[in-house]
Amino acid sequence: MLDHAQVRGLLRQRPPMILLDTAGQVSPGSLVATKAVTGSEGCYRDLADGTPLTGFAYPQALMVESFGQACSVLWTLAGLGPPERIPVLVSVSGLAFHSAPLPGDVLEHEVRLVHRSATACEFTGRSHVRGDTVLDVGSLLVASLPGP
Repeated sequence: MLDHAQVRGLLRQRPPMILLDTAGQVSPGSLVATKAVTGSEGCYRDLADGTPLTGFAYPQALMVESFGQACSVLWTLAGLGPPERIPVLVSVSGLAFHSAPLPGDVLEHEVRLVHRSATACEFTGRSHVRGDTVLDVGSLLVASLPGP
C-alpha cells in the first residue's frame, strides 16, 4: 500500500489538485487507489450556509481527474513510459456517472491497463463508494510526450 506521501511523490500535480490519498493492490496492469471526499475541499468553498446535502455532490470533472491520477500512478509504477517523458491525457470516452459522492465518502478507483504501445496507453475501470459503482470509464487514453 502506498500512503499519501508516496502517492504525492509519484504525481506531477501539486496541491490543491492532488486528488488521490492512497494506492494499493498494484500489479503491472492494474491498481486500486482511494480519494477521500471532504467538505473542506475547494469545490465547496462558495456554497452558502443552508445548502442542502445534494448541493455537496462531488463534481464529475474532479471524479474523472482523480481517476486519471490513479492511471498516472499506475503509469509510473508499472514503467509504462520512459521516465523522462510525461503522460498526458488525450481522451476519455464511455463515461457513465451513476451517483455523486458526498463529503465523508471514499472513492475507490479500480484502474486497469487495456493497451500499451511505445507512445500511448489506454486504461479502463470504475469507481466505487461503499461497494456501489459511481463511475464507469470505458477508455482513458494517455500519450507519452517529451518532458520539459
